[in-house]
Amino acid sequence: MTTLEQFHDAAGALPQEYQAWQLYGAGFESLGRDGKPETLPLRAPKDNEILLRVDALGLCQSDIKIINQGGKHARLRGRDLSVEPTVLGHECAATCVAVGGQWKDSFKVGDRFIVQADIYVNGVGYAFGYLIPGGLAEYFYLDERALAGDEGCYLLPVRKETGYSQSALSEPWACVEMSYNLEDRVAPGGGELLIVTDDPAEWRDTNPDALVLPRSLEGLNDEKFDDIIIVSPTTAIVGTLAERLRKNGAMFLLGEPAEQGAVTLDIGRIHYDNIRFYGGGKTMTEIAEANKRNDFLPGGTALLAGAGGPMGQMHIQRSLEVTNRPKRVVVSDLDRGRLNHIQQRFGDLARQNGVELFTLAPADLSEGTTMDDALRALAPNGFTDVVACAPLARLVPEYLRLAADNAFVNIFAGVPIGQCADIDLKDLCRGHKLVGSSGSRISDMRKVLSMVESHELNTDFSVAAIGGLNAAREGLEGVRDARFPGKTVIYPHIHELPLIPIEEIPEKLPELKDKLGQGGAWTKEAEEALLEKYL
Repeated sequence: MTTLEQFHDAAGALPQEYQAWQLYGAGFESLGRDGKPETLPLRAPKDNEILLRVDALGLCQSDIKIINQGGKHARLRGRDLSVEPTVLGHECAATCVAVGGQWKDSFKVGDRFIVQADIYVNGVGYAFGYLIPGGLAEYFYLDERALAGDEGCYLLPVRKETGYSQSALSEPWACVEMSYNLEDRVAPGGGELLIVTDDPAEWRDTNPDALVLPRSLEGLNDEKFDDIIIVSPTTAIVGTLAERLRKNGAMFLLGEPAEQGAVTLDIGRIHYDNIRFYGGGKTMTEIAEANKRNDFLPGGTALLAGAGGPMGQMHIQRSLEVTNRPKRVVVSDLDRGRLNHIQQRFGDLARQNGVELFTLAPADLSEGTTMDDALRALAPNGFTDVVACAPLARLVPEYLRLAADNAFVNIFAGVPIGQCADIDLKDLCRGHKLVGSSGSRISDMRKVLSMVESHELNTDFSVAAIGGLNAAREGLEGVRDARFPGKTVIYPHIHELPLIPIEEIPEKLPELKDKLGQGGAWTKEAEEALLEKYL
């Protein structure tokens, strides 16, 4: 049996020690010791634990947020990291290497998994890579919180023939997939309902359980509502009542606005509180029809804004591969170099699938031409879909102005709650479905992993750099500084491999050159050759 075969099967004795990047507080100086991973004792799993080997780990912008905030990060709940450090890393492919007595009938050595990081026990979060030490290490332990939590086991089985990076990157891909699979209701949902109209008597007859008020809002107290219907809305009414929407609440804007002007909305609440604003019709039936779509319009024109980074590239790939795909995809970014990478990586795929792919950066503009002018020239009738990959509330009004009537607008990048923008009321009333989402569900992970293993989705297209465990800090700094246009994947059991951009592999690892894929993409075959060389 070769060394690589032994690695795949988790055969052979375990070491007495392992290396891990522990985080002791806020700041990169608190990551590891003296800028290096630490050596820790590798004990046998306790009766309620299993021990897993980390095979590949994707680095994530969320890791940077933890480094910046330390124990103040919301998911760490004030944990004193100087006393009880954690290990970052949640985009993790792993292999079971030892099993505690409690789990002997459930797991066996050699079983492969990916980890659904959002772990809940009795409704309380214990996220992997946060409160539960994660995958920026050679090994990690899991107990009943992850193995028998609220949704059962948070490990998803992976086939032995699936690549390590392919499976690890199912986690960030699941976040992308979820944003197109949100189960939004487009009608009042049976909670507390407020209706504002010129004719309260008519609406009271058909909605006896609702609070129906005149446009003066006379009679409004301190209530909050699950649903709000406004007939012929004004900026003042929408602005006042938007603050009264509960989490998961929806506002329905019937008919044309009664006045021109902008309304200040908390964009972060759309993303994190899942509130919605629906227009696009004179009746509730028309509004429901206008807002039922939650994915790209087949044959439409899509704008992927600020999409030069790792997650943006996943949206690009999806837009080119999804069955009901747009006819034209326009990708904007500040960095022309990132867009050149996108053209190289995805140009052939776009042509094969009959999609017109355009990229646009400020450097491309002729004198006197604005980005707005250039984008409008590419979509004279407006964009049928807009995906916002830059977490800037101030850009959302422009995205809505560029959107066609009844457009799907996906604010994918997380804008913090409290960040507001002035939205033109007429754009809210044009039927734009404005959504936001954060994270993924275990069902999204299962869906993406199934797509990977049936060869419907190649997550390795997203890889922009690889490195060994000792290069992880440099890799995280690269994530912080937006150094690479795609994902960085760390192979923890290769210690000394430096951080290498995929474009430099033919020069620095020539034995892998012929194993790269379309557009120079990372592949399972290249991964196998890398492991054979270094393990």
